[in-house]
Amino acid sequence: MLQALPADLGFLAEVLRRYPVRVLFRGEVLPEGPLRGERLWEESEIALYWEGPPPSQEVREALRLLLKVFREVLELRERELALLKSQEETSRLLGLLLHEIKNPLMSVLGALELTLEVEGLPEEAKELLSIAEKSARRIQDLLNKAREYLRLGQGVRLKSERVDLKALLLQVAEEMRPLARRKGIALRLILPKREAWVYGDREWLYQAVLNVVNNAIKYTPEGGRVAVRLLVGPEQYGIAVSDTGPGIPKEEQERVFEPFYRASTRGEVEGTGLGLALVKRVLEAHGGEVRLRSRLGQGSTFLLLLPRPRPGQRAPVGRLLLLMVALIALARLPIFPAPLGSKAFGEVPAGEVVRLPGLELAFSPEAKGEARRWRSLWGGGNRVQVSLEGGGVEAVRDKPLPLVLSTPEGQVRPTGTHLRLSREGGARLSLYRGKVALGQETLPAGEGAVLGKGVRRKLLAAPVVRPVPGPEGEVVFRLLGPEGTRAFRVEVRSGEAVVLSAKVEGNLFRYLPQADRLSQVRAMALDEVGLEGYPSDPVPFRERRSFYEGRKRLPQDPAGAEAFLRRAVSAFPDDAEALGELAFALYLQGRHGEAKPLYEKALALLDSPDIRVRYARLLYHMKRYGEAEASYRLVLAGDPGNLDARWGLAEVVLALGRAKEAELLARQVLAMEPSYPLARFTLAKALLEQGRREEAKVLLREELRLRPHPEVAELLNRVLGTP
Repeated sequence: MLQALPADLGFLAEVLRRYPVRVLFRGEVLPEGPLRGERLWEESEIALYWEGPPPSQEVREALRLLLKVFREVLELRERELALLKSQEETSRLLGLLLHEIKNPLMSVLGALELTLEVEGLPEEAKELLSIAEKSARRIQDLLNKAREYLRLGQGVRLKSERVDLKALLLQVAEEMRPLARRKGIALRLILPKREAWVYGDREWLYQAVLNVVNNAIKYTPEGGRVAVRLLVGPEQYGIAVSDTGPGIPKEEQERVFEPFYRASTRGEVEGTGLGLALVKRVLEAHGGEVRLRSRLGQGSTFLLLLPRPRPGQRAPVGRLLLLMVALIALARLPIFPAPLGSKAFGEVPAGEVVRLPGLELAFSPEAKGEARRWRSLWGGGNRVQVSLEGGGVEAVRDKPLPLVLSTPEGQVRPTGTHLRLSREGGARLSLYRGKVALGQETLPAGEGAVLGKGVRRKLLAAPVVRPVPGPEGEVVFRLLGPEGTRAFRVEVRSGEAVVLSAKVEGNLFRYLPQADRLSQVRAMALDEVGLEGYPSDPVPFRERRSFYEGRKRLPQDPAGAEAFLRRAVSAFPDDAEALGELAFALYLQGRHGEAKPLYEKALALLDSPDIRVRYARLLYHMKRYGEAEASYRLVLAGDPGNLDARWGLAEVVLALGRAKEAELLARQVLAMEPSYPLARFTLAKALLEQGRREEAKVLLREELRLRPHPEVAELLNRVLGTP
């Protein structure tokens, strides 16, 4: 066993600091003091005493596992320390050699540079000296990269600072452009508009990106192209460096990241074989990775992936990159019980999307059952078990993370899969990718099963989902399923939450917004036994709760509608509909001056007929008849059947004194829609302007019969000559 007992016991005490325990190991007690309380566990030379109230079963299990693992770790650390000692001696010797070689090499380079500047040297001598200088500089480059690679593997402390990736890539491109110009290579940098930053060591990240871009330019033939793109994903940033070089054979693509390995297609181009190895170490030290996609004769793309900081995440305090076998092994041992999502340990996190390394679990809002997760105290070693009693869960598993899903009807052990498991009227499993063990059989991708019934069948294809705006701000989704569809499962997600999971019998689903946020909807076609087919692609949409509430209050409560619509505009400042509705609420309150700029902003974002017709009506009431007429005619040019625009234009031209034209427009509206509100009133006003009182009386009486309105009654009284 390990001899350095105090250090190891201190490590264990730090791990157990959250519990009221004392550990007895080889006669040593930690923390120091008398042993009291219940002896929870004893094996060989280790005993654990609990000094507080009786612990829960979960805590007992966690501590038992911890002590068991600790004994194994002690043996592992003994072997690891011996290995580290050997590695440290080798690294120290290598570092000393690199330092000792560097000094005489600088002298040689200096002497060569001075000699080459001497006038009158024979050309043959100059050529030989140039070859010598070139070789010396290559050795210098090799030494520098070897020292960097060695530093990164020896536990160098990485700085933790906010790194602006856009600024970093601009600096790399600026440094590499002269080399690209000399080779006649087009270097293109493509950056997103939004900001992109990570926490890390800027110096090392800069060196890693520089190495990849330098390689791309160096190995691309003259006249080729190199593109550097910054990609923004939901969980990661990607820096993609693409070239039109010779490409790398498939069988060599894994080895190009090994130290001193150079691909067979590199030809006569000089290199050390350390650049990409350094890139790999830097990315992994920052929690990222580097990927390669290449085809012979068609170039290569290197993708550098870095994790995006989560909202509210603080900058980490700088970590020591320790390449120690024991800590890596310990970090993967699942020894500590932890909750899954925001719920307490043992509870299914209904309505949550839980993301772990290599695993995503999305639980429906009505999910019930038990969920258990075990992990190490360093965040690795996840193991998840879910016992589902109701609702559903979707699992996307990309790494070998232990996962067990079970229902009263049976257990599911997926291997690299994407699946859905639900318990609506019995357990149903839909497998989209990978394999699943069902008892002694294996369910292949593209099939589903009713657990406990022996029913297995092919899954239905993904339906088509088309959103249609509802009349009050809700969203209506039209669902088009494949042949054999009996119903649909519709799921709405927003951020880390499954907002809704519902079964829909028809092909229309009306969704009432619950908040102001960006959401996504997906649908699955259900067959006759209730198996959920392939999910459709997510359809993003704006969930506008404030807009929905404000729209419902118009026009009967414009002041109340205004309050909601202002919240909608605050949540979505570029939402033309929300701006237009807010302007309409202000118009109904007579606040024309405030409404006008809002209408104009809305039209700049979306020149829709509805917004423009209302804007023209506002201009009419502001007596800006010329502008109102132009707006109405613009709508009619695109949509001659727009009755609101035709009636509004009749009102405008009547105000401008063109009664005959107003009569014609009003008659056109009534011909297309005899019950159009106030069309008879407008026609009656146009007839009165032409002295046709009897015809106007008939129209006004008819309008009052169909739709009583104070303005109509007032005009009729004036025509009849009654008070």
